[in-house]
Amino acid sequence: MTKRRSLSYIRYSIWVTALTVIVLIIFLGLTVYYVREKAIIEVFSEQQASIAAQMAARVEESISRCERGMLMLSRLTPSPGTAGPERQKNIEALYGELRDVVMAIVEVGPDDAVVNGYPLDVLHRLKGSKIDDQPLTHAMKKLNQRYTGEISGIGVSGAAKAIGIGLPVLGPDGGYRGAVLAQLQPGLLLGRTIPADRTYMNDFWLVDESGVVVFHSNRDFAVEDLNRLSHGGENAFRTFSFRTERSVEVMLKKKGEDQKCILAYAPIRFGIARWWVVLVTPYDQILVPIRSASFNIILGAFGLIAVVIITTVSIARSDVKRLRLKEELKLLREREEWQGRLLREKMTVDGIIEGSPVPTFVIDRDHKVILWNRACTDLTGYSSKDMIGTGDYHKPFYQEKRPFLADFIIDGNTESFEKFYTESRVVKSESIEGAYEAVKTFQNLRGSDRHMHFLAAPIFDEKGEVIAAIETFLDVTKEVELTRDLKEYAETLQNELGENIRLRKEVEELYSYLQSIIDSLPDKIYDLNRDGIINYVSRHLEGGIHREGDPQGKHFTEYVAPEHRDFVTARWENARRGIFEPYELEVTTRRGRRHLLLTPGPVKGTDRFVLVERDITEMKELENKYYESQKLAAGGQRSAGIAHEGRNPLASIRMSLQILEKRLQPEGNDLKRFKIAQREVEHLEKLVSDVLIYAKPLIPRMEPSDMRAVVEGSLAMVEKALAEKEIEVIKEFPAGVGEVSVDQAMIRQALINIFQNAADAMDKGGRLRISLAEGDDRLTLEVEDNGCGIDDEDRPHLFNPFFTRKSSGTGLGLTQVKKIIEQHGGEIEVRSKKGEGTCFVITLPRDAR
Repeated sequence: MTKRRSLSYIRYSIWVTALTVIVLIIFLGLTVYYVREKAIIEVFSEQQASIAAQMAARVEESISRCERGMLMLSRLTPSPGTAGPERQKNIEALYGELRDVVMAIVEVGPDDAVVNGYPLDVLHRLKGSKIDDQPLTHAMKKLNQRYTGEISGIGVSGAAKAIGIGLPVLGPDGGYRGAVLAQLQPGLLLGRTIPADRTYMNDFWLVDESGVVVFHSNRDFAVEDLNRLSHGGENAFRTFSFRTERSVEVMLKKKGEDQKCILAYAPIRFGIARWWVVLVTPYDQILVPIRSASFNIILGAFGLIAVVIITTVSIARSDVKRLRLKEELKLLREREEWQGRLLREKMTVDGIIEGSPVPTFVIDRDHKVILWNRACTDLTGYSSKDMIGTGDYHKPFYQEKRPFLADFIIDGNTESFEKFYTESRVVKSESIEGAYEAVKTFQNLRGSDRHMHFLAAPIFDEKGEVIAAIETFLDVTKEVELTRDLKEYAETLQNELGENIRLRKEVEELYSYLQSIIDSLPDKIYDLNRDGIINYVSRHLEGGIHREGDPQGKHFTEYVAPEHRDFVTARWENARRGIFEPYELEVTTRRGRRHLLLTPGPVKGTDRFVLVERDITEMKELENKYYESQKLAAGGQRSAGIAHEGRNPLASIRMSLQILEKRLQPEGNDLKRFKIAQREVEHLEKLVSDVLIYAKPLIPRMEPSDMRAVVEGSLAMVEKALAEKEIEVIKEFPAGVGEVSVDQAMIRQALINIFQNAADAMDKGGRLRISLAEGDDRLTLEVEDNGCGIDDEDRPHLFNPFFTRKSSGTGLGLTQVKKIIEQHGGEIEVRSKKGEGTCFVITLPRDAR
């Protein structure tokens, strides 16, 4: 049976080995294929990255060439805006030199309007129009700096994005005299850098820093936004800028199917912007050269597997025969070795015990010592000659005879340990079966106090009966003292830990208190490092330079609006140079336009900075209201004096004219002149009355009123003016509009002024729309006309006293309207566009108190 099992084992082992070799061959073939594939991909990616870097360098060289040409043109153009064929020739000559990358070159005057340019079709289309690109005009006009980057407003081509170069033209006094601009199309700029042989790639792109694919050479790939390919939703800037590799593997859609591709990229600098040249190559196109080599590797692997199978069969047969002969010879030798092995084992055990550094002795069933090693002699001072054959092994430790652990094991009386080991506990050994151990302290053992560790274990014969017991004892005094010291040290550490926990709790409470103080401040505090990276923000508020997301680890200018970014960056550079000046920003939030005061400062003892952001919108509004009230008060006082001085003379003149008319009874032209004089006196009296109302407004007498009746009464007062111009009045009064608490006379006077202004602003056949709408506690009245409208520059001054564009008028009508509405606790708003009409929106509380 044993031989049969051995033969089966050998046979199965050979076949298992053969199968293992086959699997390894297959794995080796696949590994070689995979390694070759990865090597080719890595070499190709590095090659593509090098080509992309060369293309990027050529693009930057082209941009630099354009900048040099534009600088020369700006120096040859000292006075833009004036007619001159010489400047037009210079522009045409520069365009002819740069036409391989430039789409158009234009010259603008001090008012940002195009005055010269080339090609001529661009000049004809843009001449006289203004360039509306805020970052461009801010850099050249406000900062007198060169601008390179994205540009809009020229609109020469239909490209998704265009690149522009602008240089300001400065006069002898350093003032802004205009600028010269050049537009570069991304496709044209990139196309001139493409090598003639494009067999190594399938497509090339131009990608901006926001991830938009600005230029495609092949529209087969359905990609417009590179951010959709970025890992974790990161933008293209983080995807390309923070990678050590210059290539990446991605899945792209080509003709509706997913295709694995290699993207090799290199950065391009356009001013402060950063774009990338990206070369795109399908994965399968790269691996075509290794397909045939891989097929040969697979054939070779199958051939090697066949050789392994044949060799395995031959080896299995020969090994089975050889094994049978070995088994027979082995049985003969084993018989001779057993006796010698038993003798050697006994001698080995005795030698191990005798040479062991652990003090050990062995007693037999009669409690006589049969082995006492050299370590026992060194520890106790008793030699093996003194102990072997005797039962005096207690003498080194006790004055009178008493049993050891080995004696209890020999007698099988392990329950009596406690009788002799009361001061120390005997435990069962966890590592040796049937063994027990204990630690006992001895006073003055060979001149010193010692702690001894005893371990006793039984020795069994072939029948499993105890024939002897072995006992070892070690001096563990150092270990016991170390344990005691460690325990005391642990107690000390525990006390220190408790104190540290208490101090940490106090520090955390103090930190929380200071944090709550910072978060309770009305200002927001930013902690920035020297590079402008945000380390900490005191709290997240709506508005400000921080709007959403976690700002830590980002540059604070990422949260600044593009139109303020250059300004804030310049202020930050001043702060890094030690110039800490506060500055203001006007930003748009969900609550509307807000004014912010930003104050930079250093953190003492570090290279970090703090930036304090304060919302000063209310302060600005109070400041504006204060200035307005000061102007109104001064105008009112001045007007009141003039009105009082003029009222009595006007009354005398009016009465004198009436008396003279009755006495003289003029006719014809004389009567006409009397009427003209009387009308002019009435006009002056109305002017005086308006001035007095403006200077000393009446206190409104509130009473519940039907707003529809108030509007109808006001319309009746201007019916003649509306009828003369045949103006159509459209009333939108919903049913059930409730009453509102107002002074009817004052509100009627305000509406008459608004209706009269609307009639004056409309031509014959105009349209006047009046609508009412009610909310929870407010009533809204809208008066809209389709007249001439109001200029943008006039709208801020509309309610200022004595401001008017009419040939006749006091300029106090709308001022009175605003005062009347504000005295009722309401609000008035004007919406107007030049040439399209004006809409006044009046909001009144239902119960003004």
